[in-house]
Amino acid sequence: MDDKGFVFTADATLALVVVIVFTASVVVYAMLPVYQGQDHQHLQALADSALATMEQDGTLRDAAVYYANNDSENATLLLESSLNELMPSDVNYRLTMNGYSPTAERTGNSYIATDVATGVRIISGPKEGWLGRSFYNIKEVGLMEQDTNVTTTLWNFHNWLTNFYPWSGNRLDDYPYWGSNGQSGYWASYQTIDFSVPNATSINWAKFIINSAAKTSYGSAYSAGTNINGHNYYVAQNRFQYLYSYSSRYITYRFYNNMSSINPSNLIKGDTNSLYVHYTDVNSYNDMAWFSLIANYTVSMVVPQGVVTKSYYFDDAAGLAYPNPSSRPYYPDRVSGITYNLNTGDTSSFTANSGRRISWNNYINYHPNVADGTPFVLVSPPGGYAGSAIAIEKDIDNTDAGTIKDAYLVMNPYGAADGARVEVYHPSIGGQPAYWETVFSSNVNTQYGTDSGYGNLPGIINLKGYMDKGYVNKVRITIWDNVPQSGSVDYDLVGLTNCYIMVSSSKLPIWWDEYATVSDQSRTNQISKDITYEVRSNQTKDAYLFFSGGLDTKNVKVAYTSGEQLYDGSTPYLLNLGELDAAGPQLMTNGTVANHTYIPGNYSIRVTVTSGEDWESGDGYAEIYSGTRVAVIYPALEHAVWTTSYAPTAQEAIDEAYQQLLDDLHEQGFYDPDPDLFYNESMYTGDLPNSIPVRLDLWTY
Repeated sequence: MDDKGFVFTADATLALVVVIVFTASVVVYAMLPVYQGQDHQHLQALADSALATMEQDGTLRDAAVYYANNDSENATLLLESSLNELMPSDVNYRLTMNGYSPTAERTGNSYIATDVATGVRIISGPKEGWLGRSFYNIKEVGLMEQDTNVTTTLWNFHNWLTNFYPWSGNRLDDYPYWGSNGQSGYWASYQTIDFSVPNATSINWAKFIINSAAKTSYGSAYSAGTNINGHNYYVAQNRFQYLYSYSSRYITYRFYNNMSSINPSNLIKGDTNSLYVHYTDVNSYNDMAWFSLIANYTVSMVVPQGVVTKSYYFDDAAGLAYPNPSSRPYYPDRVSGITYNLNTGDTSSFTANSGRRISWNNYINYHPNVADGTPFVLVSPPGGYAGSAIAIEKDIDNTDAGTIKDAYLVMNPYGAADGARVEVYHPSIGGQPAYWETVFSSNVNTQYGTDSGYGNLPGIINLKGYMDKGYVNKVRITIWDNVPQSGSVDYDLVGLTNCYIMVSSSKLPIWWDEYATVSDQSRTNQISKDITYEVRSNQTKDAYLFFSGGLDTKNVKVAYTSGEQLYDGSTPYLLNLGELDAAGPQLMTNGTVANHTYIPGNYSIRVTVTSGEDWESGDGYAEIYSGTRVAVIYPALEHAVWTTSYAPTAQEAIDEAYQQLLDDLHEQGFYDPDPDLFYNESMYTGDLPNSIPVRLDLWTY
């Protein structure tokens, strides 16, 4: 036996554990503020989540090594870069580590805060060895032309045509045109309905669906000629597909539908198009409940290298559901319906005894598991007695995303949809419970709240502020057709097709600023929204306006709030504000359309949307959506980009960090980086303490 050894008993070991835990508790307690207000619970959770993230990705450990090696400049740069990504712009912070100085901080306009939310971590110093760092000093990123395929609904009608003049109180056989010149019989003629195809480099495909409804148990479909820009797409009676019939003691409806492809060359890119429908073989029992026209086209814009764009496509879903009155009283919740394949036109009937008849309050509060593409009955939706509804969901994986620069949802309602809702599921973060957040709901209008949001159907919704970096979100879309009153048989087909989410992010510190408007519906056929944005540098590459308006938008105007006009025309997908300014008022630029520079400053534009007549779309309200946003894109980077690695020797640490940096640059699209812009270094890590206290204070402006 070696007399110089130590013998640890179980009691001594337990006592040592107690001492360590108690000591750590004292350190944590001593670093907490005296007062933590209840109003700061959200900031408290944010502080805990940020510290956990920075501990897991190695930021706190690396900063401690820099501080210990008297490199406080890189320590604070590392901490502030991470915190600037994690913190909302209106949150101030101060991070203190082990008494090192200077602290990492963003104080904004407030250097003194009375109520501070605080998070504390005790981290372990790295094991003895070497920290290697490799960084690439990119002064400017390249810019590239990026083509994106976009699918949007170009026009949508969602109502009974006989609800509108001149068909109301009359019949389709008297007025056999949609639109009509208002004359009946022999004098009846058409009046075109104008719609826009956004400015595109190409149109890839287009199609429409048209309904025929017969208000009798034995009625047949009519024939219809859909004329688009002078090209006739004739749908004979036998080409209408029977969907279903629904009866009550008052009336019986037989529903038919046709889907037809449109020759893309028959559409005019970036300009006004026109259509009308001529009903033949029509009788006094016929009506039309929906008409939708959709197209896929390619748009192009300039984006910086180093931006990774991921697409998430939803499955198509369409159909209708209605309560089955023959099942009462034995199955009061029994629902029948059909699913409709928007690609093939095939239908499939279904019956569910329970689980698919859901109240609006139950649906929005508990999110039952019905987002599977099969229709369900929604009881008491906004503005209606009931509704034929459908919902779809998609997981959005942001676990490996860098800073999210842009995120948006494109949704394309089909058929007789009257209302829509978009929600994002946030997982549990920083100990906070998971929850659903409403991004858009037709009945929530910031300006008026027209008819509980009837016809408030978005095309593009901004999701940038709703995505959680480093986590998986879920997005749910719900649409429904309003049934106006008890006893009504108006359960119509609704669908969602070619819906998708685009998320653009970068692990490089690229400048890409966005300024979005809020979704809103007017009580008239016109609505305006102002957007204020900043041009931060004369090195700005481009400023774009992305547009999202109602499915019945006829005209869009863009002007500075001081009155100078930039655009007045058909519905765009995006507008290059720099080119428009250079060709016109030159408030924001110097030079020509082809060669101009930006003038730094704050600018405000007004976007005005004018919609069509109520008989053209089913409602006469104008809408604008949060997908309307200004993006200001710069070619410059804020900082150099680096990676770190730990190894037993200095050279191993450098080599590993260098290879990791190369991999990261390749992932972001930099396949041929300049070797002269790399810098490598290493630092010894063996003289750090085992326990390093870290405190993060947060407060708002």
